[in-house]
Amino acid sequence: MNSIRLKALTEQRNRGTESGAALITVLMISALLLTAGGALILTTSLAGINTVDAAAEMEAYYGAEAGLQSTLNVMRGNVMPNPLFVANPAGTVDPQNRIDFTKALTLSTSNLASDPTTAGSPKRLSRWLTYGSTYPDRVGISGSYNPFSGIAYSVVITDPDNTPLATQIPLRILVQSTGYGPRGARKQLSMLLGANVLDIDVPAALVLRGHDNAATAVNVDFGGSASKTFSGADHDLLVAAKPTLAISGHDVGTIQAAYAAKPGSIVSPKFGVLDLPNDPAPAGTTKVPTPWFLQTADNARTFLAQAEAMANSCAAPGSPCVKRGVVLSSLNGSAGSAASPQFTIVKGDCTLVSGGGLLIVTGTLYFNGPGPNFDGIILVLGTGRLVKQGGGNRNIYGSIMVARFGPGGGFLAPTFDYGDGGGTSNLEYDSSADRSSIVMAGTKVLGVVEK
Repeated sequence: MNSIRLKALTEQRNRGTESGAALITVLMISALLLTAGGALILTTSLAGINTVDAAAEMEAYYGAEAGLQSTLNVMRGNVMPNPLFVANPAGTVDPQNRIDFTKALTLSTSNLASDPTTAGSPKRLSRWLTYGSTYPDRVGISGSYNPFSGIAYSVVITDPDNTPLATQIPLRILVQSTGYGPRGARKQLSMLLGANVLDIDVPAALVLRGHDNAATAVNVDFGGSASKTFSGADHDLLVAAKPTLAISGHDVGTIQAAYAAKPGSIVSPKFGVLDLPNDPAPAGTTKVPTPWFLQTADNARTFLAQAEAMANSCAAPGSPCVKRGVVLSSLNGSAGSAASPQFTIVKGDCTLVSGGGLLIVTGTLYFNGPGPNFDGIILVLGTGRLVKQGGGNRNIYGSIMVARFGPGGGFLAPTFDYGDGGGTSNLEYDSSADRSSIVMAGTKVLGVVEK
């Protein structure tokens, strides 16, 4: 019994040394649980905040996208200014009420009269886009925009090329669109627009695209009269001189013989050779870039389809809308004028009296008698035949390109025949006339980037 009692007393004494251990254990476990619970609550709270902020940022991005789309809609001619610059004639839209890159970059035509007009003020298309009255620095997407819950945008137009607007037509503009979302969220997108939707490059005053077999010679006659001049020097004296002629490599000897028979008719630099992989430039000659639509006959056929589509597209709103160009089955007369250039496609023969702008002829182009006087670009693509008949004086400022091809196959030998009749004729490159021509087909997006 004594041993049993001794053992019980010993165990009781040992347990006395454990007093409060369970409580401490419980407290420690509770502290760990509270810490983990607090971390979970904090993580959940932060996730909710991040979700709200991400939604606001996304709405700001949508606003910036809406700014780009609205600007593109304006620049493609689907919006008229408010207020109008002049009253529109019945059934059409006056040219002064049609947007172009120059108007977009000029304060007095890009913005409302109430906007600042001091140098450096932003060109923001406020005459073409509906900025708000309560928040006049932005365009609200919803009807009752407020910065705490709504979406809006603002745009600024700049010229990446710093084109002197007094003397030249800009070919590119940069659109910076700022999107505004709830709780001060902002996003900025930039879009580069080009005015040369058909990508027409002019390597010389007269371009004769030769046969694909690199053997059959071009048909060329620079005229029997001594008073005929072909020149790649810029008539407006704004850019460096181009070659007078751009030809295929195998046609160099033919061209040299043709102008040797007419001394003084071809101004130096007389010619450059089109950069074509299967028809290399002879040694000692200078290569010039080949326009994309003269690289292959398939490209040329694609170009004609694109050109017709753009000519039939809308240049200004209306029902029916004002078309960018005129598509004809034949023409005996004028194609626009120097004062009112026109985008004209003739799907057949054309006897040209005068004109200005961008003229594309798929049949034979005839210059008969006096004239034509023409300012702009003439593309004779298809039949590839240009013929002057009879005497008379004419001045063509701009450029002419001739290429012959059919519904299938490659390029064939073109014809350029100035041989008949006397009179004074000038074909002179003109950078201003060319610019005013290539912008007539419309606007395209060159790139978009997020900042």
